[in-house]
Amino acid sequence: MRLLTILCLVLLSVHSYSQEVVTGPFLIRDGIYYHQDTNEPVTGIVEGFDDNGQLRYRENYKDGELNGLYEMFHENGQLEKRGNVIDGKLDGLFETYHENGQLETRGNWKDGKEDGLFENFNRYGNLTKTETWENGELVESNFNP
Repeated sequence: MRLLTILCLVLLSVHSYSQEVVTGPFLIRDGIYYHQDTNEPVTGIVEGFDDNGQLRYRENYKDGELNGLYEMFHENGQLEKRGNVIDGKLDGLFETYHENGQLETRGNWKDGKEDGLFENFNRYGNLTKTETWENGELVESNFNP
């Protein structure tokens, strides 16, 4: 199951990077992103940069709503978090990373709820906690597994 989830995320990321990168400025009305010049809902990849030109986020939009793979980056350029959104809800593998690039958390979401194994790691990459979730309910938690 975990392999299937990872494979789906990889395929989504390959597909998402083949889409058009859309640049702003954008208007936001009722949570929907629109192109400021055309007033059309945004479809494609939206990237945001800080004042120094460093990439801070990359998000996929469809008809003005966040849909698909999204990524956020630490100030140092390292990946901070990566997840997938379907119909406005987290769905699939979700990961966060420490500023040094080490995996911090990894878990699966289904229809906006935690579902399956969640793992926490310290900044050195050592597993510190595991949790098992079913449909948003914590089933089991183990520290220092």
